[in-house]
Amino acid sequence: MRLRTVLSLATLFVLCFTVAVWSLPANTRPSLSGLASSNPTVTGKLSAIGDASFTIAVKKSQNAEPMQFLIDDNTKLEGKLTAGVKAMVEYRAPDNGKNVALHVVVQPVVSLHEH
Repeated sequence: MRLRTVLSLATLFVLCFTVAVWSLPANTRPSLSGLASSNPTVTGKLSAIGDASFTIAVKKSQNAEPMQFLIDDNTKLEGKLTAGVKAMVEYRAPDNGKNVALHVVVQPVVSLHEH
């Protein structure tokens, strides 16, 4: 009887933990995909957007320094590139002097007036 109670409680605990993790928004769930990547990432505000490139202002110490990235057919883009919005960029080291964006995640703008 005691073993059955312990197993039932352990099963209930695992079930509650699983439901709690899967109820989180997708962008806050723990992910193992980022651990295997050896590509550098930076975060900053989008300052300029072109046809096949964009620039973000990356804060280093007290100053924000611009970093330019090229967009190619392999670039995975999550969100819309809009000036002034914060974005995280995973990129490949410079090809002939240019950073190539591999994965761009644009953080959504949260409006206080949305209903």
